[in-house]
Amino acid sequence: MGRNPEPASRMFAVGAGLLGHGLLPHMEREIVIARVTARAGCSYEWGVHASVYSQQVGLSPEHLRATADTDPTAGATWPPRHAALLDAVDELHDTAHLSATAWNALRDHYEEDRLLEFLVPAGWYRTISYLANGLLLDDESWAVPFPAR
Repeated sequence: MGRNPEPASRMFAVGAGLLGHGLLPHMEREIVIARVTARAGCSYEWGVHASVYSQQVGLSPEHLRATADTDPTAGATWPPRHAALLDAVDELHDTAHLSATAWNALRDHYEEDRLLEFLVPAGWYRTISYLANGLLLDDESWAVPFPAR
């Protein structure tokens, strides 16, 4: 990315907009990012967000680790709104669709504008995961290590 600054600059603008100006509460944004990157097997991006943002938004180490588990609800108790996000991320990852059940679970906790806000970072961080994995990026030395599965 550093060798190709022009396309990278377009990408950075989107990422900065999601992190700094989104409607989804910061905790929820980081749960979505952690689960998306974990499901995509992107230890690079998972570790960067775990190091830089997770503590800032109040995501506990237990919950952070759970985002990388096969079943994130097995090892951690999540509030219903967070469990709905995790289920929706998993459904999107597995099918590229959201069922009426998943939408309704999200609607129980979030206004319509936040539902769109959920989809955008979920898709964006899937794209970022493809990039990091495709470029074979090594994990940052300072990043939280991705939990062993």
